[in-house]
Amino acid sequence: MFRLSPLLRHRAAFALLPVVALVATGCDAVKKLPFVGTKATPAPPVVRASVAPPPPPQIDYAKVRPNELGKIPVVMYHDIGGIPPKREDGLHRSVAAFEQDLKLLYDAGFRPVNMGDVLAGKIDVPAGKSPVVITFDDARESQFRLTETATEQRIDPQCGLGVLQAFHKKHKDWGLKATFFALPKGPKTADAFKQVGKGDEKLQYLVANGFEIGNHSLNHRDMSRMTPAQIQAEIGGAHNSLMTAAPEAKIAVVALPMGKFPKDKANLKYLTAGTADGKSYAYEGAMLAAYRPVDSPFNKAFDPLRMERIAPYDKDPNGLRNWIVKLSASSGGRFVSDGDAQTVSYPQGEQAQVNTARIEKAGLRTNPYVPFGGTSGAKPIVGAGDDSPAKADTPKPIVPAQ
Repeated sequence: MFRLSPLLRHRAAFALLPVVALVATGCDAVKKLPFVGTKATPAPPVVRASVAPPPPPQIDYAKVRPNELGKIPVVMYHDIGGIPPKREDGLHRSVAAFEQDLKLLYDAGFRPVNMGDVLAGKIDVPAGKSPVVITFDDARESQFRLTETATEQRIDPQCGLGVLQAFHKKHKDWGLKATFFALPKGPKTADAFKQVGKGDEKLQYLVANGFEIGNHSLNHRDMSRMTPAQIQAEIGGAHNSLMTAAPEAKIAVVALPMGKFPKDKANLKYLTAGTADGKSYAYEGAMLAAYRPVDSPFNKAFDPLRMERIAPYDKDPNGLRNWIVKLSASSGGRFVSDGDAQTVSYPQGEQAQVNTARIEKAGLRTNPYVPFGGTSGAKPIVGAGDDSPAKADTPKPIVPAQ
C-alpha cells in the first residue's frame, strides 16, 4: 500500500482545512467570504437632454410695445344704481354711469383681472391690452341683488353684478372678473349683500363664477389706533366668517375700512397674517382707498402692503376718467401685455426697475426686448412722402412732413 511521507501528509492536511471549515460552519461562512470574480460594469451616467427655454412671445414688438412694468388701475365702487345722493361723494354710481365707465375702459384697451391675479403675477390679458381691477366695497345690496320667482332666483340687471354680466354678453373679451371686498354677517352686521338669508349663497356664486372675495374686516372700524389683538379680531374674524360661508374662496387681500392703516408700523404685519379664534389667516396684500394706480407687481416700486385705488369721479384730476386719459397717453406708463402670461416683457433699458425675486417666485421668465425691433434699438425715421428705401447701414436724417 502506498503511503505518504510525513511531510506530504502534513501538507495535505493543511490544504484541506478551509474545506473542513466550510462544511463545519455552513452557509454563513460563504456569505462572509469576499466576492472574487469579474466586477459588474457600472451603469453609464444619465445624460438628460437640455431643454431650450420657450421662445419669447411672437408679436410685433414695434406695434404692441409691451410694458409689463407699468401701472395698473384698481377702481373702487360702492353703490350702483338707486337714488343718487344730493352731493356726489364717489361712493355712488348710477347704472348708466357705471356702464359708461366700463365702456371707456374697454375702448381704451383695458381688460379685467382679479386683485389676487395681480398679487400672484398671473396677469392674463391679450397682447396690447392692459389689466384693470374692478373692486366693490362693503358687500352692499346694490352690488348683488336677487329677484325671486316661484321657480328661480335671477340677478337683477340693475345691480353691479348684473351690469357686469350684461357688458360681458356684449363684449366677450371683457372677462367676468371683479373683487368684492365683503363685510360678512356678524354680531353687528347683516348678511353679505344685505338680503336676509342669501349672503352665503351669493358669496358661493361669486367664487364659482370666477369672481374674487376680499376681506373688508368684521365691523368696518377704523384700525389706525387698534391694538394687535383688535386688528386680528377684525381681519381674522371676517376671514373665518367668509371662509365658513364660501369654503372654496381664496382670499388674498384685505381692504382697510376708510383706507385707515395702523399708525404703529409694528402692527402692519397683522394686516396680512395673524390668528383669530384659533384660526390663522395669511394674505398677500392690503389696500388703501384712493387715488392712484398701483405699480406692476414685477416692478420694484410695487408695495403690496400699500396699494391704492381710483374712485369713479367724473371731473376730479384723480378720478377714473382722467386717469384713463393719462394712462392712455404715449407717456402714460401703463401696463401693456405681451399676451403671454408666463413671460414678463419690458423695453431694454428698464432692467433697473425689474423685481427679479417676485418674478422668480411666480415662476415666470423675463423678456427684455429692443423697443423698435432693430438691433440698434431703433429704425431710421423716414418723412412722409419720401418713397426712397432706407439703407440698413446708414440711417437717414429726420425729414419734415411734406
